[in-house]
Amino acid sequence: MCAVSVIYDIFAKQPNEWFIDNPYRITLFHSMVEDAKQFDVQTNQPDCADPDKAKLEERIAELEQQIESLKNG
Repeated sequence: MCAVSVIYDIFAKQPNEWFIDNPYRITLFHSMVEDAKQFDVQTNQPDCADPDKAKLEERIAELEQQIESLKNG
């Protein structure tokens, strides 16, 4: 299993509130995905993430929008 897939698995298990309560966790998610992508390229596993798991990126983007809305009142 590629590293990106593992990161998606870990973060997908978290409820939405886990991200909203501490927006730094979204930054952590993005950072870990980027690092995992680099690792996968270096270990000859580029683009190996399951497309269904990659839908987590959409969920995170929606949560980022919710957080922005909360900030702006």
